[in-house]
Amino acid sequence: MAEPIRKAYGVRNIEPFYVGATSAAFTEDGSIVATPLNEDVVITDLSTNTTLHTLEGDGELVTALAMTPNGSRLAVVSQSQQLRVYNVETGEITKQYRFQAPVYIARADETSTLFAFGATDGVVTVWDVEGGYVTHSLKGHGTTICSLCFHGELHSSKWMLASGDTMGTSKVWDLVKRKCISTHQEHTGAVRGLAFSPDGSQFITGGRDAIVVIYNTENLKKVINTVTVRHQVECCGFIQLPSGESVFYTAGSENQVKLWDISSGKPLGGSPKPLETTEELMALEVIHTNDDTHLWMVVSDQTLVEMSLEDMLVEDGAAVIPITRRVAGNHGIIADLRYAGPDHNLVAMATNAPALRVVDFQNAPLDVQLYEGHTDLLNCIDVSEDGRWILTGSKDNSARLWAWDEDEHTFSQYAVFTGHAGAVSGCALPKNIDQIPRFIVTASTDLTVKKWKVPKEAGSTVKTSEYTRRAHDKDINALAISPNDEYFATASFDKLGKVWDLTSGETVGVLKGHKRGLWDIGFCQYDKLITTGSGDKTARIWSLTDFTCMKTLEGHTNAVQRSRFINKNKQIMTTGADGLVKLWDIKESECVATLDNHDNRIWAADVKEDGLQMITADADGHLSLWNDRTDELLQEEEEKKKEKVEQEQQLSNYINKNDWNNAFLLALTLEHSMRLYNVVKAAIGANEDPESAVGSKSLEQMMMSLESEQMEALLKRVRDWNINFKQFEIAQKVLTVIVSKLDMERGNIRKMVEQIIPYNERHYQRLDELVEQTYVLDYVVQEMEKA
Repeated sequence: MAEPIRKAYGVRNIEPFYVGATSAAFTEDGSIVATPLNEDVVITDLSTNTTLHTLEGDGELVTALAMTPNGSRLAVVSQSQQLRVYNVETGEITKQYRFQAPVYIARADETSTLFAFGATDGVVTVWDVEGGYVTHSLKGHGTTICSLCFHGELHSSKWMLASGDTMGTSKVWDLVKRKCISTHQEHTGAVRGLAFSPDGSQFITGGRDAIVVIYNTENLKKVINTVTVRHQVECCGFIQLPSGESVFYTAGSENQVKLWDISSGKPLGGSPKPLETTEELMALEVIHTNDDTHLWMVVSDQTLVEMSLEDMLVEDGAAVIPITRRVAGNHGIIADLRYAGPDHNLVAMATNAPALRVVDFQNAPLDVQLYEGHTDLLNCIDVSEDGRWILTGSKDNSARLWAWDEDEHTFSQYAVFTGHAGAVSGCALPKNIDQIPRFIVTASTDLTVKKWKVPKEAGSTVKTSEYTRRAHDKDINALAISPNDEYFATASFDKLGKVWDLTSGETVGVLKGHKRGLWDIGFCQYDKLITTGSGDKTARIWSLTDFTCMKTLEGHTNAVQRSRFINKNKQIMTTGADGLVKLWDIKESECVATLDNHDNRIWAADVKEDGLQMITADADGHLSLWNDRTDELLQEEEEKKKEKVEQEQQLSNYINKNDWNNAFLLALTLEHSMRLYNVVKAAIGANEDPESAVGSKSLEQMMMSLESEQMEALLKRVRDWNINFKQFEIAQKVLTVIVSKLDMERGNIRKMVEQIIPYNERHYQRLDELVEQTYVLDYVVQEMEKA
């Protein structure tokens, strides 16, 4: 049986839940997190990968977040200086308040009874969570507050709040006595880290001057130790290791949690050190769970990193805290993506970051695996037919080949290819792979293409290509290899697509005709065809026999970014800078469906199972997973046709039996104007009740008892009949019955009545003219009788 033309797809959205510079807020067990989404806030259950609430903002960006450790209340402050306190369980606002100055830092105390807010005017405001009012307004800082930390318990004698500002000053406040008990000015940069030890005996401050200072809380003026940590500190604190040893940690500009000995200041290790790249990431916050078994690190690229203290290792004398999970708040701009893995259940993505990202959207849609190797942003990606090999191209002028590890169920770096003088903008793997790819092909902004031989041993760096060819006069945007590995094709901003002999590297054909640069190119798996997508808003299909354009598909309102053959050469799927996905019938050269689920340019797309599944990603990091529903649609259409035939037969039976009520209701349900008209006309013709305007008293009663929606549908039909002079008589009779029951408060009914009135006036004017003409006829008859 031939495959039907696919034109119906169901969609599943994978949307960013963390966009903004504000740090995330966690519950004490780390299971629930609140994150800014521009002006909104999303509350996510990380244990189930589900969104609990999306809290609509006030139109201004969120500047500070704090959640009580027990997860009952969430405080949100926006650029408008408005505080909104939410009930986390219901998502409803419980209290609102307006600050006198912008607030960029907020904290909750350990007992979930207080919030603290630091403003740009140097005022620290303490808020009672349950009561919903300000308990303290602490003044003393002369500049922006950038850190806060509680210690102690509500109504206890030791109940303190520490604050730090951007000028390097930190203060400790006694909340019971409502005064500052200590001021420190050891830092020369913003104090971003503040913490008390669990027993309250020590106090630590960390600054952007790469200095950490530890104090004794019995005498806060006494400095126990000053440690130079050699990185910008964004957060710091005390923690107890599984061995029972108490240490302090710092995190910041090196995007790494570092452990230090309290007394000596000696480094003890920390989380794995990230690869040094052009991407300058930093840790914004570190949260340790209430059982001190896990840490959560919030990274500036809106990634949440979970680390296990229980599984801490010792390597070369240094402690290593292993990373157990990464959660991507958003993926940024996704430049390219492919289905990957042995079962093609993973998605490999090239984003505006150096690391290769691999996500399992079916089982863990929020989690992401990062594979480091490139030192600059990724531009392109390709995956082998079996999903076990990934090839990436980067702005660092190199391509890297990644291999699937059956034991670990992850990818690992296999080989590096260096030699281009510009960024690698296109890459492709062979379609036929035995165990190891025999070669790869890359294209670069240096306007050349290179074919490389893949080494047989992992860990190699290949610096010499088999051949290099000058390919185009402008940047090359895409590269593809034919299904039989005989040709490869390139697409460039110079408006040309070119087909090359893969063995010799010589040009065998030029695809000329687009009026603007090409964004994409791809071979057909089942025929000698090739497709291109261009900035001229068209996709084209070309013959690989004579390289002529066979079809031009026009319909996008902006550049066509991706073009793929699907459905055994019957269709093409295109994505555009207009945010639309279009499905085309190649034979008819027409768009059979437009899928609209993106608000921004769709940079990346891929298809699986010949188009039964598709994935698209836009410049906002929004991903759409599409599943073909054409068979379901066709089945639904068949059932509707069958039901319609049955209903029409039933309608005919009702009319034959003079069952006007059921006939009328069924005709009204069928939403067919003439069927309903014929039922009323037949009832009038039967004239069972001469006194009735519609020939049946029972039918009159039924019309008058219609529900509001049914009455609106009937009035719509009456309006349509009333327009036609041949049908207006029956329209007027139905109107006579229902006019007293019309609900003129309903906007649609009032509007339709207003549309009926002008035609009524015309009809009555026409009837008056006919009556006048009868008078003339009477006069003529009388005069004839006189003669």
